[in-house]
Amino acid sequence: MNQDIKINKAEPEAYATVVALLRAAGLPTEDLKRDLENFWIADATGIAIGVIGMDLYTPYGLLRSMTVLPEYRNKGIASRLVDQVEQLAKKLLLSELYLITNTAESYFSKKGFQLITKAELPDSVASSEEMNGLCPASSVIMRKTITQ
Repeated sequence: MNQDIKINKAEPEAYATVVALLRAAGLPTEDLKRDLENFWIADATGIAIGVIGMDLYTPYGLLRSMTVLPEYRNKGIASRLVDQVEQLAKKLLLSELYLITNTAESYFSKKGFQLITKAELPDSVASSEEMNGLCPASSVIMRKTITQ
């Protein structure tokens, strides 16, 4: 089944689809850019089943909006989506990736992300909307160093 799943660059025409996936997962969409630059969609024979994105705060990236539909979880799709972001981070020579999560701390720990405090964020990432009210105050913040 996993071989039938394709990870494609999100095109602006997929904006409504991406918003629907994110809202179904309870993720914020208020600051989502319509061009979907640095977003990818997991596709199962024409059905969008997952999404991930990254906002740039060069030389840092903020991994955001990662979700996979419940019936497709535990099949390696999320891992493939995260790999897409990490490959782009390397290509762009970013030094670190950050994220904020309420539900996936253990998953991202297994992917090499470590817990940090908001005080440890670079100013550019700390000023993002995700870090300033879009995500709940109970969220955890994580960081991963990108090795080239």
